[in-house]
Amino acid sequence: MLFPMCSNPMSISHRVFVVEEDAVFPISQKTFTALYSGKVGALPKFAGQTVKIAVVVYTLQQRKPKTIIQIDYERIRILEDGTIDEKYEHEGLHLAANRMWPLEATPKSSGNVVDAKARFEERQWNQRHPKLSGPSYERILNALFK
Repeated sequence: MLFPMCSNPMSISHRVFVVEEDAVFPISQKTFTALYSGKVGALPKFAGQTVKIAVVVYTLQQRKPKTIIQIDYERIRILEDGTIDEKYEHEGLHLAANRMWPLEATPKSSGNVVDAKARFEERQWNQRHPKLSGPSYERILNALFK
């Protein structure tokens, strides 16, 4: 047998939350999929806002969350009709691609002019992916492990 059977199998799952300063709101996987599929009115409560989304990936044991593997945290823009702002998302994908495959490792300078594109993109990345605050992190943990 190549892979021995585990007597206590674990699986991986995820949950999605909208994070505000003083609260976290769980979003169903169906709603999150509808949002990214362009369904009108997927998130009507947050229409016209830029919101912070936390995607929590964790292990399950006996159908209950056991260990957090990773939390991805980013800002997304919701249009007035409750759909995701595709232009904003494409800009985010461009930033991600440039982080994975930078065109140049160091900025060029030409006389008095410095190419600071990489620095600006890093700042934009940090604005779109802020650090999760301690209280928000605690609220997510409480929602998962209650």
